[in-house]
Amino acid sequence: MYIEDIGESGLIERISNLVGVKNRDIVVSIGDDAAVVRTSSDYYTLFTTDFLIEGVHFDLSTISAYQLGRKSMLVNISDIAAMSGMPTYALVSLGIKPKTKVEFIEELYKGMLDISKEYDFAIVGGDTVTSPHSLSVNICMIGKVEPNFLRKRSDAKIGDKILVTGELGASAAGLFLLNSKIKMDDILVKSHFEPVPRLKEARVSAECGAHAIEDISDGLASEIFHICDASGVGAFIYHDSLPIAKRVRDVAEVAGKSAEDFALYGGEDYEIVLTVAPERVEELINRVQSETGTIVSLVGEIVDEEKGIFILTKDGIKKSITKGYDHFEKGVL
Repeated sequence: MYIEDIGESGLIERISNLVGVKNRDIVVSIGDDAAVVRTSSDYYTLFTTDFLIEGVHFDLSTISAYQLGRKSMLVNISDIAAMSGMPTYALVSLGIKPKTKVEFIEELYKGMLDISKEYDFAIVGGDTVTSPHSLSVNICMIGKVEPNFLRKRSDAKIGDKILVTGELGASAAGLFLLNSKIKMDDILVKSHFEPVPRLKEARVSAECGAHAIEDISDGLASEIFHICDASGVGAFIYHDSLPIAKRVRDVAEVAGKSAEDFALYGGEDYEIVLTVAPERVEELINRVQSETGTIVSLVGEIVDEEKGIFILTKDGIKKSITKGYDHFEKGVL
């Protein structure tokens, strides 16, 4: 059996079963956006890590060292946001080709440092090793969250409504433009290079009673499956309610795809998807929009697990939905 036969979720499940850590201070272990450990009565400590590998996650012919440094930090902050937390420290590990220019690494760090100043956390260490064929960037980020703010992907309840922040598909559309060498749409390309972690949006949502929260890194479809698997529920996504920018629809037409495919399966939007009781929907939408300026859209509902996970059209037709991006799926590389 090979990794591609079981996929990323299957691999994570096997690792989790092997590790099997049991410790009274571990609040959340393997299987969420970040691990959560009880370290004081006032805050839980959050741990997350993310790898970016040249040729898999980025192309140095299209992204600058400075942009790469910023993005490597931003995607980790998004995991902290998914737990309704705040970033505090980061460790940076690099696999570097020996012929890499020193100035490149300095620019990479300038991007990281600018983000650390913007989001008020410190880079406190890391590691550097030689990598003969490609650059790799690994960030370990540490954060904190008050126990009453912590939200997990396993917290969704049957009857909850599903909401998402912002608009979906922009990053995937920007990546398509980069790869196809088509005349650039700067806004879409920026969405791909510089995602905006929804830290404040997640915390306001938690205040308004949100149950499960997840950041949208691998596409909305993938995150919905994560929430449903962890919570033991099903979900209906409203096809006609997906918040998709007109720019994304224009690119989808050129690409010969549906805009909904970009939104559901494109990934790297780094918006948040959340679930909340129906009676709290209006309050949550109004508060997030008034306090952060970010739009929030109602895109679905949590249902009994036996009803499955489907796209629901306006006329009530159910369409199947796939899990979305998998790092180890056959044919991905």
